[in-house]
Amino acid sequence: MNLESVKTSFLGNKKYLLIYLISIAVFTFSMLGTKNYQYRGFEEISIPILIIIGIICIIYSFYREMNPEKVALILILVFGLMMVFLAPPMTHPDEVNHYTRAEALSEGEFFPQSDQGFYENDYFLRLNEAKRGLTIFDNHHVTDPITSHKSYINANTSPFYSYIASALGILLAKCLNLTSVFAMFFARLANLLVFAGGAYWAIKKSPAFKIGLTVLATMPLTISQASSVSYDAFILTLTMIILCCFIKMYKDNVENKYLAIFFISILLISLIKPPYVLFALLMLVIPKENYSKNRKYSIIGIVLVFIATLFSFGDFITPLLGSNVQTAVETSNVSSSGQISYLINNPMVIIHVIKESIALSPSIFIFDLNIFHYADFKGLKFFNICYFIFFLAYSIFYRFDINFSKINRAILSAIFILIFFGIYFILYIIWTPIGSYTILGVQARYFIPITALLPMIINYSKKSMAEYKYLITFVILFLSGLILLTITHYY
Repeated sequence: MNLESVKTSFLGNKKYLLIYLISIAVFTFSMLGTKNYQYRGFEEISIPILIIIGIICIIYSFYREMNPEKVALILILVFGLMMVFLAPPMTHPDEVNHYTRAEALSEGEFFPQSDQGFYENDYFLRLNEAKRGLTIFDNHHVTDPITSHKSYINANTSPFYSYIASALGILLAKCLNLTSVFAMFFARLANLLVFAGGAYWAIKKSPAFKIGLTVLATMPLTISQASSVSYDAFILTLTMIILCCFIKMYKDNVENKYLAIFFISILLISLIKPPYVLFALLMLVIPKENYSKNRKYSIIGIVLVFIATLFSFGDFITPLLGSNVQTAVETSNVSSSGQISYLINNPMVIIHVIKESIALSPSIFIFDLNIFHYADFKGLKFFNICYFIFFLAYSIFYRFDINFSKINRAILSAIFILIFFGIYFILYIIWTPIGSYTILGVQARYFIPITALLPMIINYSKKSMAEYKYLITFVILFLSGLILLTITHYY
């Protein structure tokens, strides 16, 4: 790609660049306000640089139209790196909680040592000024060394393997004797690199639906979570691999190695979020003729991942074996076994939970969707509404190179709905006070893995259009909007 080809591409695609520039101007106007001029000089420099980077990414994406995996890789790395370093310490959802697990693992601690939590280094707690919105320019603890002072810290008990990448990042910072903020940066960077590599492999190996996987990998919320200290990066990486294996088995023959990768990946993410085990039902969409005497393996795989997921959460099935509801309620107002006992004895509550799930959805996915844990972002609702409209239009009207029959779309719809409500139910069980109708702990990031199913379900093939350049322009526009949100609010 020489200078002359860049010039030709620039002049030949003026309308797309114009759409990008006008839209960026609208986003900037909607996000800027009198409250966020703390570092006006930084905004005046960084926003023009962001626009130039966006234009370069658009031209590169047009040039690499036939290589969507390379486009996805560049976009993930470019915008992901900006999120790694621009997002203030511990501002992503539950980032301090996830960092606690990664730090413990970097010291070889796989499980809590007592009921008080993990006994580990606590240097990173001083970085936790997310509620105040402090950036690395404001937080005086960013230059603090990584100390060995320890205390008991409560954290989630998700499987340790989901924190291996971020733990290695922290360990590298320790080996290099860097400050505490670099431990956080390296942990974020490690997650981003793992996701970028996984997404690249999945898109490259997939025989179809490459654009669909590219859009999933470059959603603003996907990039934000992949560049944070969170197990979400691990879940999203394996989600890309699961979808790749599914599409490969749907389009080609079912090979044992992809069957194994498919089920192992599902099991690993299901031990973190149980509703994801329902991805195993994607095997019901695979045509019978694609199997070569190995269909029994898919049935065995489905059964095994369901059994393993069920028995890994023993507290959930205790009430089914006969527990004391009264004891559970008196012991704690939030109890998974107590909540299930309550549901068993009051089955009509399930209807209320379903109604609550539907009622909460507009708020969770559009009006109150927040990329960061704290803060009231100016222009965020407008940004979310615009992205919702874009994603819906893309899902319905973009012409994909894969099409599913009505029966298969019905199966995909059932899987989508079951996982959708399953996430609400699992959070109702583990986060919500016993007997409450209000579901607590629901965040949009938990639903990212199933968003790729929407285009497969609702795409209207008879009226679809293959407008790659428009699509990729808007993808880059919304990624630029993600960075704009970060800059205009925090700086």
